[in-house]
Amino acid sequence: MNKMNISSSKQSLFPTSVWKYQLQKNEQKHLNQKLTNKILSLRSNKDSVIAANNKWYTPRNLHETPEFSMFNEFVLQASKLCLNDMHIDYEDLKITGCWGNVSGPGATHHSHSHPNNYLSGCYYLYVNEGSNTIRFHDPKPRQNIRPPIRKFTHETAETINMTVQSGDLLLFPHWLVHSVDENQSKDNRITIAFNIMFSNYMADMVAPMW
Repeated sequence: MNKMNISSSKQSLFPTSVWKYQLQKNEQKHLNQKLTNKILSLRSNKDSVIAANNKWYTPRNLHETPEFSMFNEFVLQASKLCLNDMHIDYEDLKITGCWGNVSGPGATHHSHSHPNNYLSGCYYLYVNEGSNTIRFHDPKPRQNIRPPIRKFTHETAETINMTVQSGDLLLFPHWLVHSVDENQSKDNRITIAFNIMFSNYMADMVAPMW
């Protein structure tokens, strides 16, 4: 069969975005030291959770502590930039939860999402080679037909690993399932997870959309 001359075009529909923000180095260094000290001081707190697989979590209200005031400003400013980029109308935002994660060598974290929020995020206080990725899982419904794939792309990959560095702040939709691969470094991986919601959601934003 002779090859036909076929013209084509391609358009990607319904993309899933992940935003990355960073502070200037001098601000970042001062902030990171304060946040790290606060998180590590909570190791023996009765509300901290000692998990299996060489990891532990702080209580989920770190945004209510004085040491996190500058971090809160950073998170809210970044969230506003994110929502403005999506052209979303809103009046104000609030942090609904914020907690530190300390993951030692060998630690992993299962796939999950953060319901009843609009944005979720993670700030990387300390990561290095071997602990510097986050894995995002394809939000599209799984299909039963899986032909051989020569090269995975954003259209065919079921998971995508994003590389991060200390000082990165990621924001993504709350429904985007994510997980963390094994910490293959010799050091603790220290991160801060948080969620963002519209302050006036229940009062003003849930009217019926006819």
